[in-house]
Amino acid sequence: MLAKCSAEGMEIEQCDVDTAFLYGKLEEEIYMELPEGPRELLELAEAEGEDDVVCMLLQSLYGLKQASRVWNETIDKHLKSMGFEPADADPCVYTRGEGDDECIVCLYVDDMLIASRQKAVIATVKAGIAEKFLLKDIGAEQVGATVIYEDNQGAMALAKNVGYQARTKHIDIRYHFIREKVVSNEVELEYMDTKNQLDDFMTKGLSSKTLRYLMMRSNVGPKLETSN
Repeated sequence: MLAKCSAEGMEIEQCDVDTAFLYGKLEEEIYMELPEGPRELLELAEAEGEDDVVCMLLQSLYGLKQASRVWNETIDKHLKSMGFEPADADPCVYTRGEGDDECIVCLYVDDMLIASRQKAVIATVKAGIAEKFLLKDIGAEQVGATVIYEDNQGAMALAKNVGYQARTKHIDIRYHFIREKVVSNEVELEYMDTKNQLDDFMTKGLSSKTLRYLMMRSNVGPKLETSN
């Protein structure tokens, strides 16, 4: 799937179904002891002289040996109702449509990849799945703020100052995106003077001394040949 998406320029989004195993309906009669939580039921049972009270499960539950299969049958039925068909080579890969409308859903238990040439198609499929299941997007987890090293103190001041300034009124509002990220602590700006901007050796014409210094700081250098 990844090779196909890469070769054909398809978009991929990753999703997860929360509490997936709780959606399945059981066909068998399965009984379980009452957990400690429902105190009222336990007290009622004790008042009536019942010692061994159990309950019958109507829905699947984590820990049941049937849980994973029941979930797979549930999501399989829903995807087929949306027009998807499982591939002959892999029943966990579903396809629908052709050309720009083609969409692929790849399942791994309760996680899934959704791929298409159009983001609108992916959004439609996600909405269809979310009608029945609690769906959440999965992306790269961000731990802490992303640090941006900047040598322009004026630009940093503009990003950190959310107030109105006459000199900046001509700046289009779409360029204030960075302000929102600074306020929400998703981005952190840190000053670094020009001479220590390590990426300059890749983008600017520098003196040989400065070039060697920045390459050394970046651990970039000629490959050393080793003899056997």
